[in-house]
Formats: sequence, structure tokens, C-alpha cells
Amino acid sequence: MTAALTIILAAVNIAFPRPGASLPAIDRCYVIGAAPPGTTNVVVQGRPVAVHPLGGWVAMVDLVPGTNTVAVADTNVTFTVAAKRASSASSAAPPPRKYEKLPYAADELRVCSTNLVVIDPGHGGDDTGALSPHSLPEKDANLRMAKAVRAELEKLGYKVEMTRETDDAVPLYDRPRSAHKGGAAAFVSIHHNAPPYDKDPRDFRYHAVYAWNDPGEKLAKAINSRMAETLGGALKNNGVLHANFAVTRSPEIPSCLIEVDFVTTPEAELDSWNPSRRKKIAAAIALGIADFAKK
Repeated sequence: MTAALTIILAAVNIAFPRPGASLPAIDRCYVIGAAPPGTTNVVVQGRPVAVHPLGGWVAMVDLVPGTNTVAVADTNVTFTVAAKRASSASSAAPPPRKYEKLPYAADELRVCSTNLVVIDPGHGGDDTGALSPHSLPEKDANLRMAKAVRAELEKLGYKVEMTRETDDAVPLYDRPRSAHKGGAAAFVSIHHNAPPYDKDPRDFRYHAVYAWNDPGEKLAKAINSRMAETLGGALKNNGVLHANFAVTRSPEIPSCLIEVDFVTTPEAELDSWNPSRRKKIAAAIALGIADFAKK
């Protein structure tokens, strides 16, 4: 008697966009997901896509106004696009976005007499941040990196507070509050990035540090220099960039936001959850903060 062998292939997972998602007025968007390791035959909109050995994949799809259904192998994801974007010649620039001043912040840089550093792991709770091909949330990568940075700073003699220790939601304007309350020497927000919806993730992978004012820029430059030294040519360095984020917008405490890496390609996903790489980057961030404090 010959026994029949049945192989059941697990369903292909789509990490982004989620079924029923609503997207802005764009002509195309990226789709990322994962199949079981070793799968080689993922097809998106009738076109085969390259699959990482661990199963992650990336594809770009064309969109039309209204409801779009994208076929990925035997799985469908349906989402809505409001309308095609107007041509660049006729579209007007959006008005500048207004931001609330941090209500608890003074208007001038304070003279710091503490060795306190506040580390902010971005996102948390229902706010996952970006998703990797295997649906690993950015919020977890941020928290792991923040804890690694804390460990490295403590080795250097710093006192460290974190805006969250677990998977908690922290209101945006509450994140810098503890830095102001404790008179911190620096406030650093940790993030991992994702590209705009209509850009190919394979073209977007870099590290960068964002700041709003001169004190924040000095902190950002010190951190970016150490990260670039550690990562070398392994990851593109986009340098120090200006950003009017709530977590960078403090006239009183030197503040910056680090985009450590992207999570939206299989390779970036793998690197962002790599413990040994995390430790090296965390050490670089801690040394950058120490360099800034010495000046």
C-alpha cells in the first residue's frame, strides 16, 4: 500500500497594504509580504516577483481611482484610492503644516547640569509604525534598539529614562515631557523608516538623523558621525536633516530623531532584528551622545 503525501503550503502573507486600506491619491504603491521560506513562485498582478530565501518579497503595483484588488498568488487584498494625483504643473504646493508648541517647554536652551538622557522608542500600542515583509512592527524594532542604547549609555555613566519600557501607547506631546521635567542633557527618539506609499522600497534604504534647531542639529551631527563610522558603506548615510517633529521641536532640550534603518525590504527586515548589528549601532548612538555632551 502506497501512502499519499500531502504538502500544504501556508498562505502568502501581505504586510502592506492591509485589506480595506485607504490610500491617498497616488498612481502606484508598493506591496510587501512574505511566503514560507524556500518559496520561489510568488506572483503579483500576474507578474512573478523575486523572493528572499526567508520568504520576504516586494512588488510595485499600478492603481486606478476607486477600489483596487491586487492578486498575490491565491490571496487578494482590496483597498481604495481616492483619485489620481493632479499633474505637477497644475498642482499647488500644500500649505505649511502648523504645529503646537510644546506647552511645557521654555523658549531658550537651558544650562544643563545633569547626565540624564531620555530615549524615546517611537510608536507603541495600536500604533505599530511601519511593517516589515513578515509583518514585524517597527514599534518592536524601536524598543529593542532603545533598550540597547540605554545599556550602552549606562556603561558610559549616564542616567537613562525611557518614554516607554513595554508595548504601550504614549501620546506624542507627552514623549518629550520627562526630558523637560528632569532637565535632561538630551532627548533622542528612535525610529525605523518606510518609504512613501508610491516609492519602491528597494530604492529607499538609509540612515539619517533629524533635528529642528541648532542645539538639536549639533546633537544630530555627533550621532550621525558615529553611525556613519560604524555602518560604513553597508548602509547609505543621508546625514542630518531638518524636521519640524513634535519630538525634535524643543528650544530648551537638545533633541533629535534617528531613523536607524528601513524595515520594508527583506534585507532591511533581517538587519533590523539582528542582535549583534543592533548592539553595534546602539554603541555608536551612545558614543555620539557622549561626543555631543563633551563639547
